[in-house]
Amino acid sequence: MCLLCGAPLTAADRGLCASCWSTVIPVPDTRCERCGQETASGEPLCLGCATKPPPQASTTVWGEYDGTLRRAVLALKHHGRDELAKPLGHRLGLRLGSRPWMAGVNVIVPVPSHPLRRLQRGWVAAELLARVVARDLGRPFQRALRRHGFGLQVARTRVQRHHLAAGSFRVARRVTGQTILLIDDVLTTGATLRRAAGALLAGGAAAVHCGAVCAAVDPRRLV
Repeated sequence: MCLLCGAPLTAADRGLCASCWSTVIPVPDTRCERCGQETASGEPLCLGCATKPPPQASTTVWGEYDGTLRRAVLALKHHGRDELAKPLGHRLGLRLGSRPWMAGVNVIVPVPSHPLRRLQRGWVAAELLARVVARDLGRPFQRALRRHGFGLQVARTRVQRHHLAAGSFRVARRVTGQTILLIDDVLTTGATLRRAAGALLAGGAAAVHCGAVCAAVDPRRLV
């Protein structure tokens, strides 16, 4: 049955019926090219990246973490609905595939969870999404990062998320000279992607680009 409306699903449906999937729409492709956050003026870079850019070369976001898309991502992450990885990953892959830098990407890497979190949930949403993106874009998938610490970002405020420990990620495989596409499910403050990208660059990666299915709504933004 459809996760959102409860309607019966056809063989072609994945988690949501066609009607509910039609309500899942991408955000305009006008966010900050470097960090993926909203910009106040529509400029390519937000003020923060213009003055102090993050380690990654770019960040691409597909949708907004709200409404139907939020429910789909939460179902994938926490409620055993792994069938949602394919349609969500496919949507992100379509946007990533249009990026001019994509031709230079050598490998696709997921943002990892701590091994104990993996055992608790059975899978890592970012890994399932990264595998779909890798297949769609014809690039190899690799678990090149290892996570340290048990802190859950989901329970933290935006300020607390910004203070994610510098040693939260370590390189688990050789990445020297690689141009890497790093995949996560939700972009909130960007701290996780910054730490993970920084670890890959410190491990010898030539460049890191980031992609996330959706970005959380910033309550501080003007409406």
